[in-house]
Amino acid sequence: MIKLINFYIAKNFLIKFLQVILGFSLLIFFINLIDILEHMKEGATPIYISVAMAFLQIPDFLNDIAPSLVLISSIIGFFSLSSKSEISIIRMSGFSLWEVLRPIAISAFLLGIFWITIFDSLSVMALKKFNYLEGKYTKNETREVVEPENGIWVKQNNLEKPQEEIIIRAQKAYRESAEFGGVTVWLFDNNDGFYKKIDAKSARMEGKNWILSDIILNENDDIINKKLDKLLIPTDLTSDFVMDKIVNNFQNVKLFSFFELPNLIDDLSSAGFASTKFKVYFHSLLSRPLLFAAMTSIACFFGLNHVRNQNTVLMLFFGVIIGLGLYITSTIINALGSSGLIPVFASTWIIVVICLAIGTLLIYRKEHI
Repeated sequence: MIKLINFYIAKNFLIKFLQVILGFSLLIFFINLIDILEHMKEGATPIYISVAMAFLQIPDFLNDIAPSLVLISSIIGFFSLSSKSEISIIRMSGFSLWEVLRPIAISAFLLGIFWITIFDSLSVMALKKFNYLEGKYTKNETREVVEPENGIWVKQNNLEKPQEEIIIRAQKAYRESAEFGGVTVWLFDNNDGFYKKIDAKSARMEGKNWILSDIILNENDDIINKKLDKLLIPTDLTSDFVMDKIVNNFQNVKLFSFFELPNLIDDLSSAGFASTKFKVYFHSLLSRPLLFAAMTSIACFFGLNHVRNQNTVLMLFFGVIIGLGLYITSTIINALGSSGLIPVFASTWIIVVICLAIGTLLIYRKEHI
């Protein structure tokens, strides 16, 4: 009997979760489709491409709001059981609130494991495909491009003049080859004095050289905007180092799956690059199963109300608002952690501990009312 009741409660939660996921997916799809059609109305993009792009954005949005979806699903599940007096019958059979919560919390925890191992990988693939279609149909890029907001910065020694340095800034990088686009190169002497600037359409690494094309050279006062077709700059960097370390450092963290992040973090750290944003994202994924379980404990307090209770609608409303508030709070805290303002542990696991504490206290209070 206990096993049947636990199975029934868990099944009820999972069905409600799938219903909520479906509802939010449809909402996200139509919002994205309208936005994409608005941006592409002047182009000749086929309608099926717009539909595909809107569909491919769904997993990424669901990934962002997953804890809130678990909370909302749990609230609806608990309320559904309460409205049919099933919770009252179960409790009269000798079950405590903790025993009612247990199958849902375990289901949510297992759902969290599925989310970070399977769904997150699907989300990464969908996001990469979306980026490819967006580049092809909106930016006329047929190759996968990394285009960070502040550009890509590379520093190297000037091999032609020892003790001097060269700084390269690129607007974008191509993933399949060590090639930059929209390049600006600054040359500094051994006293850190700037003396030459090179603007180029592209910079491609071949062997031990950067090959710059379509160049405008600014050097001394007597050479202003001198145009060149090509220019070679010797480099001590390798193409693997540029692509696997430098370019990945500027990548969107969402483009790496849960299984790829540990190796990426180790590679960046060993190369001397900051890997904080990747650590924060990895720990936020790692803590997700426990966070899902914590959401169910909070939902238990707000969802378990008899339908005749005058405060039922208000409690459900407060539960949804808390879910939204937790999402906004966790987003802000993760952003602070990614920028290095607070430690990685504080920006990821503290919110989980707080949610578990709040849920435990709320259930304890409801159990003894």
